[in-house]
Amino acid sequence: MKQKLQRYVGRIVRLNNRLFEELQDRAMRQGRVLENIFLVAGIGLGVHQLICYGANFRILVNIADVVLI
Repeated sequence: MKQKLQRYVGRIVRLNNRLFEELQDRAMRQGRVLENIFLVAGIGLGVHQLICYGANFRILVNIADVVLI
């Protein structure tokens, strides 16, 4: 599983619509605009999730919630 996740590190991804809408609502409450483009910076230790950065947000997501661009 780790090898499968490792290929995403350093790549640009988009989130699925449901997850992005939740994150976008949170960004709007903070007065920020968010685009559905995130950089995968690493793999969460022991949780099999991707660490993604976009604008001022850092999120942990499952591999099923992202699509490579």
